[in-house]
Amino acid sequence: MTAHGARFDASRVFRSGYSLIELVTALAVVGTIMVAGAPVLDDARRGAALERATAQVRGLLVRARAVAVLRSRACAVVFDRHPDGSWSCFTAEDGDGDGVRRSDIGSGRDPITGVVVRLDGVDAGPCILTESAVPDPTGRGALGGDPGDPIRAGVGDIITFSAHGTATPSSVYLCDSRRRMVVLRIYGGTGRINTLAWRLGLDAWQPR
Repeated sequence: MTAHGARFDASRVFRSGYSLIELVTALAVVGTIMVAGAPVLDDARRGAALERATAQVRGLLVRARAVAVLRSRACAVVFDRHPDGSWSCFTAEDGDGDGVRRSDIGSGRDPITGVVVRLDGVDAGPCILTESAVPDPTGRGALGGDPGDPIRAGVGDIITFSAHGTATPSSVYLCDSRRRMVVLRIYGGTGRINTLAWRLGLDAWQPR
């Protein structure tokens, strides 16, 4: 009995105009659409993750430069690679006048400011695609260096901004592990941050 006291009659479903074959066919069509659409959804999810990671890293870089100029002390964005392949990054201020150093961060002399951003790398994070030759953002041939080193910031993976607005000349490469990349290029003389995008099939990076 149903909640209204009427007995459910399965045959009504078929008498109402739908046969078992039609229902099975409809379910098969829906399943096919879902399977066909899965790669599109995955690509969209990875694209959104890349956008989010780019915004997070760029936000830290912009903040570090502003803090360095406003407080007249060096401020840096520090990147850490974890054993599971993920990354985290955070800002730290020079507390003793000798620049931002990992040893000083560990001892507390260079305090960590703000939040620590975790870049899990599952959908997007610091990385360089290896399925195809990646062009150099300068336009001079293919990207060189170690493809396993997406943080091109000299020794220590620390990008430092000075009180005068200058910075460690750096490039931070992010990718979606499939076909898209973004590079954040930090110019030493001005501290300016330029964002470029690239994907498989393109010959050059595009401004964003």
